[in-house]
Amino acid sequence: MKKKGVSLVIAIVIIVVAIVFVKAITSSKDSKTKAISENAGMLVNVMYPQPETIEQYYKGTGKLRAVDRFEIVAQVEGQLLASARTFKEGNSYQKGELMLEIDHQEFYMNLLAQKSEFITLATSILPDLKSDYPDAYPLWRKYVSSIDVNAPLAEMPKAQSEQEHFYLSGKGILSKYYSVKSAEEKLSKYIIRAPFTGVVTAVKAEAGKAVRPGSEMGTMISTAHYDLEITIPLGSMQQIKAGTEAQLSSSDIAGNWLGKVVRISGDIDEQSQSVKVFIRTQGSELKEGMYLNAEIAQKPLENAIKIPRKMVDDNNHLFIVENNALRSIEVEVVSRQSDYAIVKGLPAGTPVLATVVKSAYDGMPVRVND
Repeated sequence: MKKKGVSLVIAIVIIVVAIVFVKAITSSKDSKTKAISENAGMLVNVMYPQPETIEQYYKGTGKLRAVDRFEIVAQVEGQLLASARTFKEGNSYQKGELMLEIDHQEFYMNLLAQKSEFITLATSILPDLKSDYPDAYPLWRKYVSSIDVNAPLAEMPKAQSEQEHFYLSGKGILSKYYSVKSAEEKLSKYIIRAPFTGVVTAVKAEAGKAVRPGSEMGTMISTAHYDLEITIPLGSMQQIKAGTEAQLSSSDIAGNWLGKVVRISGDIDEQSQSVKVFIRTQGSELKEGMYLNAEIAQKPLENAIKIPRKMVDDNNHLFIVENNALRSIEVEVVSRQSDYAIVKGLPAGTPVLATVVKSAYDGMPVRVND
């Protein structure tokens, strides 16, 4: 029995030793495998970019605003007549077409009275002119005979001497003439005509409404030309000047339009270090307030390389693979576009890291995926 017990203990010890031995061997193999794997480094992809001539564009987005805008404000007082019924938002007018009319009957009658007084006054000086200024008499006689109270007053005959000028002034002819001309000018303000062909975009006028000088009545814009305002970084302004062409498009409607830079702001935005640029364009599909995308071609870049933007950090560094290790190098970043950075200073065929590696560092071992 004792022998059997001893034999059992020995068997158990042998089994335990065998298990420990096997585990030790396995652990050693795993450690070696892990060390080899760590030595070999992470598997990464690389790219071998070649220098080329790259077309570059500046892209921006802005809002259209009509070039010609007319804020309609009353300059006289009175009641708006029936023409105001058709003065509605969205209605179009041709240049010179009647838009609004303010009741001017009373003022017009007063103007006729002033013209009649002027005719009476001018007639009263004819005898004196005939005797004292015989050269002026036929001119004034013809002038007085041609006056039509229902037509604008024609220009007076010019005085042929200083004495004649003093005489006319002393008789009140000059002051009365200019009073009539002032009244005629004021009469023209009772009728508001379209200053250009366009469309009404805002209305504050109603037929029968009483207005006074300064009353706002609406807004009219021309649909012939629009300006697109965009902002461009100061660093991209070297090649942009008045006359530079731009290709315009919309994200909402189909179509492309040609534009030209017409104005460049004289100052810069301190926060964004950008400059306002105004692009003139036209098109029947365009409307004020639309957003358009502008693309301005710039001088092509010679011997430049296009790299995925995510591979270049904010300090203009990227990783290349050299001797199975990462190496950080600085490059000249010419511009950054939506998905790419355009760089210079990178030798042709340099293996550039094309895999995003978290916590990458200079000297980190890697394996290139063939």
